[in-house]
Amino acid sequence: VLVLVLVLVPFTSGTTGQQPAFDGKLRAEKDGSTVAYMIPPYKSNHAATLEVLPDGTLAAAWFSGEAEEASGCAIVFATLPPQSEQWTAAATLSQRLGYSNQNPVLYYDNTTALLHLFHSQAPANAGESHSAIWHLQSADHGKSWTTPAPFLTAPGAFPRNRIIPSLDAGVIFPIYNASNSPAFDNKNYAIMDFGRHNLSQWTLQPVKDSANLVQPSVVRLANSSLRAYFRDRRAQHIYTATSHDDARTWTHPEATDLPNNNAGIEANVLATGDVVLVYNPTTKDRNPLTIALSVDGGADWKYHRNLQDGDSLSGSASSLEFSYPTVLQTRDENIHILYTYDRLTIKYKRVTASWIKGGV
Repeated sequence: VLVLVLVLVPFTSGTTGQQPAFDGKLRAEKDGSTVAYMIPPYKSNHAATLEVLPDGTLAAAWFSGEAEEASGCAIVFATLPPQSEQWTAAATLSQRLGYSNQNPVLYYDNTTALLHLFHSQAPANAGESHSAIWHLQSADHGKSWTTPAPFLTAPGAFPRNRIIPSLDAGVIFPIYNASNSPAFDNKNYAIMDFGRHNLSQWTLQPVKDSANLVQPSVVRLANSSLRAYFRDRRAQHIYTATSHDDARTWTHPEATDLPNNNAGIEANVLATGDVVLVYNPTTKDRNPLTIALSVDGGADWKYHRNLQDGDSLSGSASSLEFSYPTVLQTRDENIHILYTYDRLTIKYKRVTASWIKGGV
């Protein structure tokens, strides 16, 4: 039985006298970008997901609580209406005493006009191997939600990156499993979850040779093939694989030239067909955070620009964390990124392709 109880004390950022404040207000930065710092509902904030609604509203969700894996760690939700300069205060959507909710994934289904929210849930401080995936949905663009309910209860099921439409009028949900299957050398591994718009008839297909490769971020290229990028549990490289049959089978995952620190990444396709990828360009820390742009379908990354490199409000150079990005482009060609800001809050940054290439 799901128990929705608000057991946490709302968090105050403590940035009095410091700018910018964690107030959700959009501000111009000296580098030509626009930024905002979300109003943090609770003490620790991490792992944002970003979706755009039909009217242009940006919808965001992340997990917030006393700490990652702590009891009552909640999924929270905020929006940025069209032409607004202010993110809303985050509302708590899914919270359960004794359990930790993490890694939300938002997906707006244009076929059903429903906004879906998936997230992991595991007993507090039990690790990822005991997690399941839960689901709730909204028929009014996030104003009201169904009661969260189990969606995929296989132990170790964990979401992270965005859902994409399939070519057969369904959806592809890239997830991973943290239960360390013997079929994958007792390591975590990637999975493609195929489903229909009514959330029925789901089929799970593990990605061959994906031991230690998790949190796949999948993009559809101009030729309709799919390219996946994987987080590397060994903290060495971002890996990639290609599918020519709509994610049913994949080429053997190969290491790219991009490093990975065993932290989250996300890729997306721009209106031009170019691909952007946000990641930490290191094998150790979660600072800096970089956005890269590829003009050849994600094979090579010609352009790189840091979204964040130091300059934290935490005051401790040893604890800098700018991580777990989510990225998408809207019809006005703006590129929107959310990422963890030292676990204190979620930071929003708006740029353009020309900004990434070095311009404004």
